[in-house]
Amino acid sequence: MKQNKKQTFVFFLVGIFVLLIGCKTTRQTASVALSKANKDERIESIQNQSVPFKTLSSSLRFSFKSKKKNNNTSANAQLKIIKDQIIQLSVRIPFLGIEGARINIMPDQIIIIDRMNRQYASESIQKIKEITSFDFEFYSLQALFTNQLFIAGKPAVTPADYQTFKWSEDKFISKLNNRDTQGINYDFVSDYTNRIIQTEMYKDKAKADLNWQYKNFGLTSNSLSFPMQMTVELTVPDDLISLNLALNNVDIDVDFNLDTAIPKGYQQVEMEQMIKMIQSLK
Repeated sequence: MKQNKKQTFVFFLVGIFVLLIGCKTTRQTASVALSKANKDERIESIQNQSVPFKTLSSSLRFSFKSKKKNNNTSANAQLKIIKDQIIQLSVRIPFLGIEGARINIMPDQIIIIDRMNRQYASESIQKIKEITSFDFEFYSLQALFTNQLFIAGKPAVTPADYQTFKWSEDKFISKLNNRDTQGINYDFVSDYTNRIIQTEMYKDKAKADLNWQYKNFGLTSNSLSFPMQMTVELTVPDDLISLNLALNNVDIDVDFNLDTAIPKGYQQVEMEQMIKMIQSLK
């Protein structure tokens, strides 16, 4: 698969679920000074600000924009997460309100169901890694969608992991950095609230950068603070791709069941064919 297809595919997974390489720092500004803390105290404070959950669900409005194609697509969707098991995005058809597509991401598999064309694509996470030449994994993506600190390849950050982070602060901003075995850096930027306001992923001398920002913090159903707006920007050599997620009514630990079954009569297509269909959307 050509490099531009790799980039489009990975951003599709992080846009409609993503992970990639490459970045330079773009800091948000803050006007309130940080409290005094050492590294372990700062990490502990950030961990305490994350929302614990068994399930998370929210209706949302997303918009997708490609500078190169000069297009701007938007739609309503439903995001549902069962912790450490599945992330599901159900995309609704404008005006009709019925489901047009469903994306299921599990620790070992990705399934994309295209209801408009009665087809589906299913691929193992291992094959995704081979296609993209990137160590894509479920737990990092789950953390991105839920505004949490993470270490690539681990389901959770424990106090024993604190020593693996590099730490720097100025008057208003704190930054934690972790680096995985592939040389990919993960920067977590927090402000005086000790909430993560930006996560960046980059590899030295890479030609792509990913910037995931968290804004407009509001209250979940159990009255905890959670970002109601997420903006994802992917910069590649010939394009700037932006995804904006506006969440509404974030419910925590509400029981629900997720249907992961492939509808009868649907035709299986290769993941690359599904990507080409997505690339053709205007």
